[in-house]
Amino acid sequence: MRIDDNEGVSASSKHLVFAYYVTGHGFGHATRVVEVVRHLIAAGHDVHVVIGAPDFVFTSEIQSPRLKIRKVLLDCGAVQADALTVDRLASLEKVSDVVPVACRAAADAGIRSVCVTNFR
Repeated sequence: MRIDDNEGVSASSKHLVFAYYVTGHGFGHATRVVEVVRHLIAAGHDVHVVIGAPDFVFTSEIQSPRLKIRKVLLDCGAVQADALTVDRLASLEKVSDVVPVACRAAADAGIRSVCVTNFR
């Protein structure tokens, strides 16, 4: 899919299959990913979302056989003392808004990967 400033969204002439790995801390990441997935599916592509959030986050917004969801809790690298306490200072040095293991797996398989993040 290509987005041009003047022309809007144009679909790729080639059908693609995306694996979209989403970090598991809260629903914020999942709800932002819904819009990207919606556009990929509208452009005629298949999207496999790998996520720990409940299916309804996606299925309530996107009803398509091109959407596949696989439940896996993925870590973005937050440093936690226990299940509810995040060490903010230690996390600043380590945390990522993407799932690094997905990029490594893509590189090992010889396929391209793209990271989508909310951080600058």
